[in-house]
Amino acid sequence: MAAGAAVGVLAVLALCLPAAALSPAQESGDCALEGTTPATVMSIGLDAGGDPELVLDDGRRASLAGLDFSSRGPMAQTLLTRWLAGRLVFVRAATLDRWGRAPAQIFAAATPAPASPLIAVGGAVLEAGLARYRPDPAAVPCRTLYLAAEDAARMAHAGLWADASMQPVDVTAPDASTALSQRKGLTLVEGVVRSVGDSRRAIYLNLGLRRIGDFTVVISRRFSYNQPVSGFDPQKWIGRRIRVRGLIDTGWGPRIEIAGPEDIELIESIGAP
Repeated sequence: MAAGAAVGVLAVLALCLPAAALSPAQESGDCALEGTTPATVMSIGLDAGGDPELVLDDGRRASLAGLDFSSRGPMAQTLLTRWLAGRLVFVRAATLDRWGRAPAQIFAAATPAPASPLIAVGGAVLEAGLARYRPDPAAVPCRTLYLAAEDAARMAHAGLWADASMQPVDVTAPDASTALSQRKGLTLVEGVVRSVGDSRRAIYLNLGLRRIGDFTVVISRRFSYNQPVSGFDPQKWIGRRIRVRGLIDTGWGPRIEIAGPEDIELIESIGAP
């Protein structure tokens, strides 16, 4: 997406926003205004990794929780600057990360009009195709909304989704092994759960017929916020097509380690293999 296209996206944001992902924010519930605090955006820069960060009037530096910008950070910065610089936003921020930033859910008026509804900034960026959803504890309340926004962008081949290397890897594709070994950074993988394994360290969802060599989803037990694992029945996932996202580890065969079953997207149920 060129800079001109980013301005075009902004023009869409400045008009009526009919997409479900950009519906007005609710007062309470998941991904809602409850618990947010007002702040003014002083400027929007790029961090050392090239991702946008918002400098707020109280001195905080806020990043958009749950967003992976890949190489689209400068384009997102352009959109966010034209949209939010100097404007009031509502912020729910998590504990500072190692770089001193506050991963945050941020809400802002869709247009400068006084009656303009507040919408989730992260959802708008995802629907514009300028980022992908990244599993992040600070973004969990907005997960459903963010995934819907991402789906809309992917179906429209908007922004980064026009790049084939950003699309999910289907583990049944002939070139899946090559693709999995070459992908860098956040990667999306899809496939049917063929079998499961369990150990004291993790639960394993095998997306191939071979337990060694084929792609595996590892649900680690070491994450402190990973409570759902205790009541999770992995056998119920056999025969279901899922999507997961994370960093590919090829040391023990291609695998992605996730924090918990809440990081799994159910695509469809096709019956046991």
